Amino acid sequence: MVRIQLYALSVGLFYFSFLTIPAIIRYRLILTNEFLQALVNTAVASTFSTLIVLPLAALTAQGSLSGLGKAAVPVLTATVSVPHTAIGVLLSPLVFGSGTSDTMAAIVLAMAVVSLPIGFTVIRGAMASLGHGYFEFLRSMGLSGLRITALTLRSVRTAVLLAFLLSWFRAFSELGALLIVARRPLTVGVYIYEFFLSRGTEFVVGGALALVLLSLLVGFGVARLERDAGGR
Repeated sequence: MVRIQLYALSVGLFYFSFLTIPAIIRYRLILTNEFLQALVNTAVASTFSTLIVLPLAALTAQGSLSGLGKAAVPVLTATVSVPHTAIGVLLSPLVFGSGTSDTMAAIVLAMAVVSLPIGFTVIRGAMASLGHGYFEFLRSMGLSGLRITALTLRSVRTAVLLAFLLSWFRAFSELGALLIVARRPLTVGVYIYEFFLSRGTEFVVGGALALVLLSLLVGFGVARLERDAGGR
């Protein structure tokens, strides 16, 4: 058991070092003003996106556990395997037709579309683990509708927080759809793409490393949530 744990730790450390150390050794770490503004823009848009996604994911997750609602699962998760440039193309008639391209509204829309399957899957999995008897018990107490939803979410609150984090960072990391419908206001993915093409690696490697470190903090947060959920 100890050997496999050491193996897992070694692979994780190698993976992280493989991504970061060569870049640190070879390049100066530059954080431009444009990157910092893009970071703020992306954080704001991701927050709005996640506040939209979370209630949708929670209600849909509960409704998809039985009966006709089960059809929501393949429908909502279908886009997970689709390149997000294709998602941007599919969103373009709505965005361009409404005149909202290159706006914060288009960014939030694209982020919500790509992160909804993540939040939905996490919350649905947690709700499903409660078992059918849990919902039957609540109904036997005369509860229904949103009251059942509220109690269920309290029972899986760790999963709800995890869904929030994963949806937020899925939105934060979006690039493909934004390249089609909203390159402005500048977001971090678009910033790295455009500045790499126009100015070279040195102007974006610092920002890329900053994003990796930020994601590392989230990884520790997710691991803590998993430990709490497992009662460890």
